[in-house]
Formats: sequence, structure tokens, C-alpha cells
Amino acid sequence: MNGKVPPLRDNFRQMKRSFVGALLIAFVLLSPASPALAHGGDGGASSDYEVVVTGYSGDATGVVVRSVDLGSRIELVRTTAKEVIVTGYSAEPYLRLDSKGVWENFNSPAHYLNLDRFASKTPPESASADATPDWHLMSSGSSVRWHDHRTHWMSSTPREDVVAQPDVERVIFPLSIDGREASAIVKVTWLPPPNKTGWLMAISVLAALLIVGLVLSERLRRLVPLLAAVGALAALVGQGSSSARLLMATAAVLLAAAALRSSRAQLSLVAAGAVFVLAATRLDVFEHALLQGAVAGGGQRIAISAALIISASIVFAQIVTWLSPKPAPAAQPAE
Repeated sequence: MNGKVPPLRDNFRQMKRSFVGALLIAFVLLSPASPALAHGGDGGASSDYEVVVTGYSGDATGVVVRSVDLGSRIELVRTTAKEVIVTGYSAEPYLRLDSKGVWENFNSPAHYLNLDRFASKTPPESASADATPDWHLMSSGSSVRWHDHRTHWMSSTPREDVVAQPDVERVIFPLSIDGREASAIVKVTWLPPPNKTGWLMAISVLAALLIVGLVLSERLRRLVPLLAAVGALAALVGQGSSSARLLMATAAVLLAAAALRSSRAQLSLVAAGAVFVLAATRLDVFEHALLQGAVAGGGQRIAISAALIISASIVFAQIVTWLSPKPAPAAQPAE
């Protein structure tokens, strides 16, 4: 033995140092992340139901009603009306909007049933349709958002009639506007979820092709810093509405930009590792039709796919390179 570390062992040590560093930085970037609130695809961060207020029954002058948060909540805005009352599930007064602000009747069964999406809290005996309203001022504004169980389908399995005629389902909830009776008409349309298996298979095939290209082509390897930056931007586009995830994706973009500017392959690898972990935690984009965020569901799916393909290719191509045997150094002529 000449005291030198064998090339293969040296490769493993280099791989360990670089890859552990990449994972540590990715962990620092991603550790504050919390799961997206998908609510089983029934509204919130993702949904398989499109909820739209299509119109009104009666004279609804003075108010605007719309669906928000992918159907998770209804928003009512008092514009010119002096007083608006939203009726609960038992025809009792539930919400009131007037010149002083927004009020909620704590003796309304709807107050308790709307505390969560599954109406799991049983109203107390004091809350009934016949009880004297117990109004509590909630805000001094002119708009209110609430979760209304009349505007969505809670089961993860659509009803047969919803599947057969997805555009027919209509739910109506009553309003009293300056003493006039009116109703908001809400249409709930079931949208089939995307083919998750198909998306993931396509991602795997494209990533494998890019890995082969990065391993075999020196010219393509020179583009790794640029590819890492593109992957980070794609991950940013696909992060939806979570502020924490958007912040982490922005950090990954800045890291990739620094790698691109300095042309440092190791820094690009760290950025790609962070992007891979970040994108891999957003597989919910392949499970539901509608996704919350500035970019529509289809755009988020394409962005996360691109981020996964690019980042996985950079990371695993580097691992293959590390594991590949290196030619032994040429023997030095004896003196």
C-alpha cells in the first residue's frame, strides 16, 4: 500500500460530504413547512368541486355574494343595503350586517354547526330556531365570510346524480335585505381529479431521460446551474397560496440564482436538493382538480412536474457520477 485512499473510497467521501450538505440546507429551508390544508378535496387548499354563485332569487339589490377559498367559504358584502340578515339552517337569523358592522347570533344552531367543515359540534339546548337572538358584534366592516354547509358536498365520493349531471346541482340559502326576501343561488359542480399515476409516470420517464443526458453529455452538464435556476422558478410557481412555502421556494430561487452567477456546480446541487424536497411535498397537486393560488391548478401541476424532473435529474445524475469508477492515475516514471 502506498498510503493513498483508493479512488472509489474517495468518491464515496466526496459524495457523502456534498450530499449531506445539500440535505442539511434543504432541511433548514423546509423544516418550518406545514401540511397544506386540503380538506379531503372539498375546499380550502384544493378541491374537486367548483362552487359558483350563479345569481339570486328575488331582489338582492344592495348585496354581493360570492364563493371564496375554492368553495370553502361564502363571502357576503353589504354595498347599499342598510340591513342584511343571513338565515341559518332552521330559518333562524344567523348573521346580520348593518351600519355598525357584522353581527353573529350565538343562539343560532348555525353558529355551532359552522365551527368546522364537518358540523361535528352539537349545538347546546339554548341554540334553537325559536330562541331569542343573542347578537355579538364580530367586526365593524361591511363584509363577512363563513363556512356554509349548504354550498358543498362533503363526501370524498360524489353522489351518483352529481356524476351523471355535474352542472345541475343547485343549493339556495335565504337572505333578508332591508326586509325583502331573497336567496343566493349556488351551483356546485364536481370536477374529476387528474390522473395522478399518469402524471407521476410521465415525470419519472422524463427525469430518467434527463439523468442519462446529464451523465453522458459534458455539454449538458455545463447547463446544470441554469437548469437548477429553472427548476427553482418552477417550484416557486407551483407552491400555491401557502406563505411559508412561497418563502421557502423564494429562498431556493435565490440560492439557484447565486449558483448560476458563480457557475458553482456544488451550489447548484444544493439548490436542486432543496427544490426536490420542496416539490416532492406538493404531490397533492396531482390529486385534486382545483388548487388555491395565483396560478390555476393545471399551471401548478405543470410547474411542480418541471421542478421534480429537473431537480431529481441533477441530484441523481450527480450520485451516478460519484458512484462511477474513476480511471486510476497514470503511474509516475521511476527516478
